[in-house]
Amino acid sequence: MILPEKSVYLAGVARSGTSWLGQVFNSAPEVVFRFQPFFAYEFKGRISEDSTGEEYERLLADMAQAATPFLTQSEKQASGEYPRFAKNPAASTLVFKENRYQSLLAPMLRRVPALKGVGIVRHPCAVLNSWRKHPKEFPPGSDIRAEWRFGNCKNRGSEDYFGYYKWKEVAHLYLDLQDQDSRRFRCVRYEELVRAPLIEIPKLFEFVGVSYGEQTHRFLIDSGKTHSDSYYAVYKDSSVADQWRTELDSMIVAEVLADLRGTRLEVFVA
Repeated sequence: MILPEKSVYLAGVARSGTSWLGQVFNSAPEVVFRFQPFFAYEFKGRISEDSTGEEYERLLADMAQAATPFLTQSEKQASGEYPRFAKNPAASTLVFKENRYQSLLAPMLRRVPALKGVGIVRHPCAVLNSWRKHPKEFPPGSDIRAEWRFGNCKNRGSEDYFGYYKWKEVAHLYLDLQDQDSRRFRCVRYEELVRAPLIEIPKLFEFVGVSYGEQTHRFLIDSGKTHSDSYYAVYKDSSVADQWRTELDSMIVAEVLADLRGTRLEVFVA
């Protein structure tokens, strides 16, 4: 078993910007990036919340070596939705992103001391609005007014995290992990990253120990000035951060803001 020199768990509920942030990390030549490995058929069900540190480490080592089309998202690279980046043949840092299986994050951090984590949180109304518009994530015929709280039209098991209450659960988790050890876990706001990427991303790279170079700098500029309406594209201008203000049902917005007022999660809607 050959462990990567560094491993980074990039977490966020679906429609939070993890695809974009994952490609930001992927732009670093030293990074081996993997897409949702816990959901990939090669690794699905291989670990649980009760797995040992050795089992987690063996999985990380195998993830770094596996380069299947799903893990690398090679089809999206071929279509232009994802960019192709030059890589260092001796790339030594594993970064993987997950939207599901949020319950694995805390035990992995406890049992793999070398692992670091980044949790990205987007305004809950933006998450709900993006979910509502995604035909592959929001089942046809579903009503957002009936689904926004619990996401029952999509959640099929403990690994799924759709709906406002799942957003709250995950946001609390990320803040808890940051409070417990801010040297190993950082909670970041999507809106801050997309509005000032040239300031915020270098700080995030420094936190996880990844070099910020010209390839990353160029991707941040290009991804912010070019816009694609594809649900999976990582080229989006900063206007995507506020589309929910005119698109999401006003009743849902009012309920969300009222529910968060005066709580520690209010920081994510400020």
